[in-house]
Amino acid sequence: MRFLILGLNYLPESTSIGPYTADLAESLAARGHHVSVVTGFPMAPQWRIWKGYRNRLFMRQIVNGVPVLRTFLYVPSRPQKSLNRILFDSSFALSSLIAGFVAGPADLMIAISPPLQLGLTAWLLGRVKHSPFVLHLQDLVPDAAVATGMLREDSRAVRLARKIERFVYDRACSVGVISEGFVRNLTMKGVPPAKIALLPNYIDLDFLKPMDRNNGFRQQYGIKSDTFLVMYSGSVALKQGLQTFVETAAEFREADGVAFYMIGEGPYLGEIQSRAKELKTDYLRFLPLQPRESLPLQLCAADALVITQKRAVTDVVFPGKLLYYMAAGRPILAAVSPDSETGRFVTKHQVGIVVPPEEPKALAGAIRHLQRNRDEAIRLGRNGRRVAEENFDRRVVLEKFVNYLEALVMNS
Repeated sequence: MRFLILGLNYLPESTSIGPYTADLAESLAARGHHVSVVTGFPMAPQWRIWKGYRNRLFMRQIVNGVPVLRTFLYVPSRPQKSLNRILFDSSFALSSLIAGFVAGPADLMIAISPPLQLGLTAWLLGRVKHSPFVLHLQDLVPDAAVATGMLREDSRAVRLARKIERFVYDRACSVGVISEGFVRNLTMKGVPPAKIALLPNYIDLDFLKPMDRNNGFRQQYGIKSDTFLVMYSGSVALKQGLQTFVETAAEFREADGVAFYMIGEGPYLGEIQSRAKELKTDYLRFLPLQPRESLPLQLCAADALVITQKRAVTDVVFPGKLLYYMAAGRPILAAVSPDSETGRFVTKHQVGIVVPPEEPKALAGAIRHLQRNRDEAIRLGRNGRRVAEENFDRRVVLEKFVNYLEALVMNS
């Protein structure tokens, strides 16, 4: 079978959805299928094209045995601005259309969204190649932009995006989603349930295993064994609502024995650091994105791992970091709406504590609770590891994904 995958991010990017797209391509190739990938030039998480890839329109590579065609991206210097983000997404949708024409025939195309415009690209290519396409949603656009305040529901951009949504959902042979909340969202928008496929993300449980908290990470940064380490690790973006994390750190003093680490990069990092400076958060330390091989030590050094979201974020996102946190066997502190996809999941599976979003004092109270109740923290962490093993094992999830795509081709 011949598969063409369209996705904005790909290896060597180790953040965002690039590794998931690469794993899917490599899994299809390992089954003997012919797989081609059209993707952008590496730019995450710094929002700058990496050295060695700059000043190019197109570039062919072989990445782990998979042919990859990289295409032009307009990468704005200020990605926080909504117009810049729209131009960024649209630039890839257009350049990947051109690349797709030379990518050869396909029995099935898989378009990874965001960007949502990539669904239009897949539809146009499908008309020429006489190929159906799957739209796989890693984020719900434009719902996420509205929920985070980047765009207003009544804006022209959102009205246009709603039309694009309806158009591509109607024309895709299948719409893949990563969580139950996404299923509810699409069903309410009139997408037939038979067209929706729950295809969750996953975690490599052999790579990320629970280990001793007093490991090399604590030694490297001089974190004492009796310090209760609270950590956020991941993208620093608008929907994260990370000002809550910073303001929570300001609630603590030296005698409390609590340290805060924020590890990651993104377009809103400067704003978050400025807020930390205003509040004089002496016990909050910022670290850049760490090498992937150090991630197990990093996460397992923590006593609690934090997820924060804006109050309006509900079923529009299911953070990938949640899987990594659970695999590490650490309790999750989720400052999110209780009826959000993240909040429902954490509560249902008892893998952490949910507190109201954008309320630093509530998050501080949960931290103090786990600090005083270490047995409960251990229990929640063990629950998380069990849930990861039962539901998000990389080998099991990827096999189901590949089986599903093969069945679509055979039944088309």
